[in-house]
Order: sequence, then C-alpha cells, then structure tokens
Amino acid sequence: MIVSNVRHAAVGALLVFAAYYLGLFVVNALALPIPGPLMGLLLLLGGFFIFPKLEVHTARFVSLPLKHMSLFFVPAVLGVSIYWSDIQANALAIAIAIIATTSLSLGLTAWFSQKLFRSKKNKSSDTSQANEEC
Repeated sequence: MIVSNVRHAAVGALLVFAAYYLGLFVVNALALPIPGPLMGLLLLLGGFFIFPKLEVHTARFVSLPLKHMSLFFVPAVLGVSIYWSDIQANALAIAIAIIATTSLSLGLTAWFSQKLFRSKKNKSSDTSQANEEC
C-alpha cells in the first residue's frame, strides 16, 4: 500500500512538473501572450480528459501542498505590507476595480448558468417526450 502511494505520488509529481515546464516551453516557443504555468495547467487538464486515470496520480501528489495552502499566501501578505503606501494612495481605484470586476464576473456566470440550465432542461423535456411517444 505504501509503495503504491509513493509510486502514485511520484507519477503525479512528474505529471505536474512536466505540464508546468511544457507550458513554459510552448508559451516561449510560440510567443503566446499568456503565462506559461497557465498553459501548463491547460495541458494538464487536457491530459486528464484524454487519460482520466492520471487524475489519481496527480491527486495523490497535490494533496500535501493543498493541505498547507496558507503558506503560499505569505509572499502576498508581505507584498501588501511592503506596498501599503501605494495601496492607500490608490484605494479608491482598487476598490472600484474589485467591485466592477467581481460584479461583471458574477453577472456573466449567472447569465451563462441560466442559459446552460435552460438548455439542459429543454433537452431533458425533449428526451422525456420522445420516450413517451415510443
């Protein structure tokens, strides 16, 4: 059992780091205007769709960092403390940007969800009507 867990974690680590560096390579090679780690994440997601069994390995590896996620916010907190005077000087602009983008993203998500749920409801009612006719 322990050997299996270690093997799953090692394969998961290899997948995560390979996706990260492959994403960096693709972005640099194609001069894409997106961050390399984001491309790597998309490649990893695509790999999960193609090979669903890889998710078990990756989940085994990422469980430890996810348990200690608060440690990843230490640099952000330090950045806020270092640039506090700039944040205070631009507080109104920052607040407007946060409120506007949050409202926009929530509105778009709600609109998209409604369209998605309506189309699912219409498909399910069409399917049930077709079954009743048969």
